[in-house]
Amino acid sequence: MLKKIALVLFAIFVIIQFFRIDKTNPEVIIENDFINVVNPPEEIATIIKTSCYDCHSNTSKYPWYSNVAPISWWLKDHINEAREELNFSEWETYNIAKKINILEEAIEEIEEGEMPLYPYKISHSSAKLNVNQIKLLMDFLKNLKINYEEEAQAYLDELNKEEKKGNLRLNNGSKWIANPETITGINNMIAILGNPVEEERVILYVARGQQLMEEFKLLVANCTMTGEAHDQLHNYISPLKEKIELLSNCEETTACDLTSLDILRFLNDFNNYFEGEKNS
Repeated sequence: MLKKIALVLFAIFVIIQFFRIDKTNPEVIIENDFINVVNPPEEIATIIKTSCYDCHSNTSKYPWYSNVAPISWWLKDHINEAREELNFSEWETYNIAKKINILEEAIEEIEEGEMPLYPYKISHSSAKLNVNQIKLLMDFLKNLKINYEEEAQAYLDELNKEEKKGNLRLNNGSKWIANPETITGINNMIAILGNPVEEERVILYVARGQQLMEEFKLLVANCTMTGEAHDQLHNYISPLKEKIELLSNCEETTACDLTSLDILRFLNDFNNYFEGEKNS
């Protein structure tokens, strides 16, 4: 009985060897590659290429066991998932917000010893990082993250340079009372921006800007506020309208993403100046 089971298992093993994985690497566009774009010191570049590029780039080198199923299937799935999370060959196609998020996660995983993965280090001894290499890499990634954060902040500062919110003020230290429809409109816009964009494509950001503009028009149409409260709301929504128009006409994913973040920040500021009518 055991002999028959062994023969069946062996036959299955032989058969699955005919189901080969595709080892063709996607095209590498050098202008988008992390090393080319960031131009790190040679030692840092060597560390990243040795310990990361096999899984997180379009230059994967498949080892001998990639010819043996089902290990080959697991390996291919792992590389596909790794590229989806971070592909150094496509670094420059990411917007600044995504770059910052990737660097933050990479720093955390390296600090916790989760990257490179343990199985990879077993079969690739050169990928193991010593204490000095980890420190060098961590310092570099943290500084790079700071640079991107400063770049993002500079862009947001530029967006806000002409902001008209300077005329907006409180009601003798208290918030202005806003009608329910206005509060609903603001919350609807926050909800729209709260859902992540499925793909980083300009057309999707533009569509989101158009959604926001529809909500903005409803907010204006349904506003019943009067007097000074209405005037202060106008001081608030004038720059909001300009920001939404900017998103509706954005032409580059980084600018689109940062404009979205700026609008969300501005919408969240609404509650610092307005509130709903309190029930007696």
